[in-house]
Amino acid sequence: MKCSLSSSPSFVTLLAGLFLLSSAATASSIDFRDSIRHEFKMGLVAPRQGGGRNLQTFTGSLGAPPSAITETGDPKRPFGVDGSTFTDFESAANRACDNQKNECAQIANNQGGNGEFSVNECDRQQEQCKAAAKQAEAQVPTATASAEATFFSSNAEFDFFCE
Repeated sequence: MKCSLSSSPSFVTLLAGLFLLSSAATASSIDFRDSIRHEFKMGLVAPRQGGGRNLQTFTGSLGAPPSAITETGDPKRPFGVDGSTFTDFESAANRACDNQKNECAQIANNQGGNGEFSVNECDRQQEQCKAAAKQAEAQVPTATASAEATFFSSNAEFDFFCE
């Protein structure tokens, strides 16, 4: 079994600093950036992806903005919404749309029928949100670090992947 590891950005930064110091001391002609790019392409070192970008594409904000759909960095549950994690994008997107609808409906109900919008409008927004999520699902990145590597284990500093 061939295994590799993924570290937090601070560990990679530390390694990069040590490499730069050793390169400067030996006057090595190796371009550090090319070396690191090569390692990442080979899948030997991959930084954690947790706290990733927002994959939410819906922009409607009647009553409340849509919940963010984020990359968790966990290959088994790669998507997160409001503290919950999901195995697939569709489930995460549905939760984000449902959370937004619930917030919208609560605001509409608190207005006592005299407000700017009704619960029916919140329902329509939820349908639009879920339709946007179906279109966005095709553009969502895959959860695994590489085609051959599979998440094996982790500790506080590393994620371990094996082929």
